[in-house]
Amino acid sequence: MGDRRPKTARDYVVGTLRAEILKGEHLAGTRLRQEGVASRLGVSTTPVREAFRDLLAEGLIGLDTHRGALVRGLTLADVRELYELRIVLEPMLAKRAIALATMEHLDEADTVQARLSEEQDPERWAALNVDFHRLLNAGASEGRLPRIVASLAEAAGSYVSLSMHATPELMTLNNADHIELLRLYRLQDETGAAAKTAAHLEQTLRAIERDVQSRQMTLEHATVRT
Repeated sequence: MGDRRPKTARDYVVGTLRAEILKGEHLAGTRLRQEGVASRLGVSTTPVREAFRDLLAEGLIGLDTHRGALVRGLTLADVRELYELRIVLEPMLAKRAIALATMEHLDEADTVQARLSEEQDPERWAALNVDFHRLLNAGASEGRLPRIVASLAEAAGSYVSLSMHATPELMTLNNADHIELLRLYRLQDETGAAAKTAAHLEQTLRAIERDVQSRQMTLEHATVRT
């Protein structure tokens, strides 16, 4: 599979902090200090500062004027809003893109899916997943709809990683969905592709909801005991 190490210090810091937050190692409200993170990860403060900007865009941290970077945690309200929008808009994009899909783009998507089928790391799987869907819809890259969909998909990236951590078998289910989507795109079945796209997103949403609810219950029980 080649070299899987992060390409830059920034990538390394983003990947490490994202995984730690998703696994619950930093609870909501935890302050992340640039100097402390830099020292722990063996990097300078510059890539940490850049990583904080990435995590802020993903919604995993917030910035407080006096306290700096604070872990936001993951909320059901956030994930449901994101996926409700995606479930409406992405099937629309699939219908538009399917008529414009080229064999080259679909063959490239097929190659990415082969890598997805072998990948076991949730963060790397989530990154490849973005590439796969981008290639599926590459023919419809103009206009507002693809830009909105891309923005929502990027914001959901952390939740996708979370769902893979929480439900590892979801990778296998999603890989099967991808293979079916490719088949429908090649057949130019607009109705089938739109329905499969919605079902694919709903499957991920259900997995994320289960994990977030489980985390909240665990925290509530821990709070009661203390």
